[in-house]
Amino acid sequence: MRSGNLKHKIIIQTYSETQNDFGEVVKGWSDFKTAYASITPVSAKEFFKAGIQAEVTHKIEVRYLKDIKPKMRAMYGSREFSIESVLDIREAHKTLQLMCTEVV
Repeated sequence: MRSGNLKHKIIIQTYSETQNDFGEVVKGWSDFKTAYASITPVSAKEFFKAGIQAEVTHKIEVRYLKDIKPKMRAMYGSREFSIESVLDIREAHKTLQLMCTEVV
């Protein structure tokens, strides 16, 4: 992977549930890692689910990062990409492909 292709600064976030001082469960996203990535659209479709929604599938490539898992998300500016699968290219621990969906 050429470093010139990694021009998008993304934040990978993980979902967590914690308890506050009153014992209430607080749900939210917290930053896990920041990385530079390439973001490539792969396919798109529209579907009806409480109105028309569009789902866009993207491939995000980053240098190898340990502990990235499906169901995390990648944020690029205000855009949110749900990580559906994580592929370690050639199992070489050099490049990860994150297959993501973006719901618009």
